[in-house]
Amino acid sequence: MLKKGIVVLLALLVASLVLAGEFNVAAGKTYTLSPEPNPNYADPGSKLTDGSFNFSWGDMVGWENPAANPTIVVDLGDIYEEVSYVALKVMYSAPSAVNMPEYFIVSISEDGELYEDLGMGITYAEAPVANDTIATLYWASEEFVGYGRYVKIEIVPGGDAWTMIAEIVVGDGALPEELDAVVGGLLDLTYAATVSVGKPYMLIPLPSDAYPDTDSVKVTDGFARYSWADMIGFDNPAINPTIIIDLLEPKSIGRVSAHFMRSFASAVNLPKSLLIGVSDDGMEFKTVGLAVATNPYPPQNEFINEIHWSPSEPVLARYVKIEIRPRGAAWTMLAEATVWAME
Repeated sequence: MLKKGIVVLLALLVASLVLAGEFNVAAGKTYTLSPEPNPNYADPGSKLTDGSFNFSWGDMVGWENPAANPTIVVDLGDIYEEVSYVALKVMYSAPSAVNMPEYFIVSISEDGELYEDLGMGITYAEAPVANDTIATLYWASEEFVGYGRYVKIEIVPGGDAWTMIAEIVVGDGALPEELDAVVGGLLDLTYAATVSVGKPYMLIPLPSDAYPDTDSVKVTDGFARYSWADMIGFDNPAINPTIIIDLLEPKSIGRVSAHFMRSFASAVNLPKSLLIGVSDDGMEFKTVGLAVATNPYPPQNEFINEIHWSPSEPVLARYVKIEIRPRGAAWTMLAEATVWAME
């Protein structure tokens, strides 16, 4: 027990040193919360960037079954050029009905109005997380870093219970070794092969009548051509367009992507990102990642651009769900969705 206590204290000391250094540019900064937290765990406006993340109710901000995903927008006070790390210090306490968030989506903006998705915080540094502790849920990247002043964190709660947040960390620059952060997308795809061509799929909602998918073949026909007839379109949809592909048998998934038209002249823009989920039965899906990287980079106008995601380790599943997060009130034109599996 003594040895375990020493290890925990050392981990907290290392975390405190990292947070207190120049890397954490959120320290002492202002932020807004939406929706407002529960009055019993309200925030005077400083709890989440004060450098303190004790296992203490008074040190945390809490939401109980919020009607909308809790969202935090941090004003860093200035433009930062290499935002490479965003983390939440969260409480986990099963006896107190406090669940860990499932994940968060982080985006960044120069002006607080137009945001670019950076990635998904889906990894817990302390996994498996012990009960009645403070855990670190984070996103980290060495290549796809952010540029901006405002950092938005949309938190997806882990079930119908309390969500308690103790601290926010925003890191700028090279990732400190002490963080031991896992950076996604490092899977070797040398022996990966396309497994989605010709496979059946479902679209929710149906595309616009102007650019339909009459025979339900366009999305997995293997072609991503710059041709209106080759694409399906969604005109400012009320809900995020979603494709569910049935691979017909479980596959070790190593890459998921979709190809979209970009044409400013035709009011067609690329999505902000793609939310990737997997399932064994086509009913219950687990979110596994967020596709934000593009090919080519930067994306080109009057061109078919690919948005893609790769896990750190293959993900075994039969069904793949791709939820498109549209950018603004405009057309979204999809040419192809593709899944690769490891052979």
